[in-house]
Amino acid sequence: MKKIIAILLCLLLTISLVACSGSSKSTDNASSTGSTDSAKKDTDTKQEETKQESTGGTKKIGIVVAEYNEWNHLYYDEIKRKCEEYGWTSEIFDAAQDVNQQINLVNSCIAQKFDAITIQPADNAALAPVMKKAADAGIIVVSHYDMDPSLGINDVIYQVLFGQKQSGILQAETYVKMAGETGKVALIGGLTGADNARQRSEGMREVLSKYPGIEIVAEVFCDWDRQKAMAAAEDIITAHPDLNAFLVQDDGMAWGVYEAIEAAGKTDQIKIASQGFYESSIPAIKEGKFMFSISYPASFFARDAMDLIKKVFDGEEVERIQVLGMELVTVDNVDTAPHD
Repeated sequence: MKKIIAILLCLLLTISLVACSGSSKSTDNASSTGSTDSAKKDTDTKQEETKQESTGGTKKIGIVVAEYNEWNHLYYDEIKRKCEEYGWTSEIFDAAQDVNQQINLVNSCIAQKFDAITIQPADNAALAPVMKKAADAGIIVVSHYDMDPSLGINDVIYQVLFGQKQSGILQAETYVKMAGETGKVALIGGLTGADNARQRSEGMREVLSKYPGIEIVAEVFCDWDRQKAMAAAEDIITAHPDLNAFLVQDDGMAWGVYEAIEAAGKTDQIKIASQGFYESSIPAIKEGKFMFSISYPASFFARDAMDLIKKVFDGEEVERIQVLGMELVTVDNVDTAPHD
């Protein structure tokens, strides 16, 4: 009996050892498989990182506009083209003329870890803190409006811009040269409260105030909207039937103004001095519907902003403020002036 029990115990011990050996082997295999997968993942990640370092990598660019209009449509077309060239992705965010919404959109870009942001602030002072926040988070921030040094962010952001006030000065000076130093004029502005619209208006008024014979009878801000500009022009023409000219801050709105002038039968009396110079402005200048325009193509802003961002990514030293030129466009150079 004892012998039988001893044999049974030996059999049980053998089975137990085999079972333990099998369990250990399974664990070792799982550990080995996990280590292999992890090593492969690490290798793949390092390879991708090396590839990104050598090529500039897949970067995510946020475009935060005050509103999505014709100019920004052309601007974003060039942004997308440059992103494709560099192997980056881009996304445009429309604040719909709402300052608080634009602040929220920048915060969203920060939370989503965008690599760079271009922005046209609806209000420079209101957007400055969140722009600094983005820059402090390591995001390259490029403004297309000139930020006053008193806002305290010019040492942490970049600016690719043209002189907004200078464009208004050039517009008013050219109008006076072409139309004379007397007459009644009305100003049609862009986005209500926006710094670029305010600065253009300041430039125009600075020049026109030098001529006692010129009277500014009205100024209406039409939010860069063609239909609003047409409605405003209709009201101004009704109130001032002896009006001589409209100075308009954008060619898109200028077309709305022209429609109002044409409907009133005053195309010979009331002139239009504008800026922006889209392709659609070419026949307007040739046919005398617009006296002139001022060219600063949206694609130039996009191109220079993206090239700046690329240089910063590549570790190059870049001037923080880069000013684009502008070109007066009249019937004499309308066929050769740059436009989108």
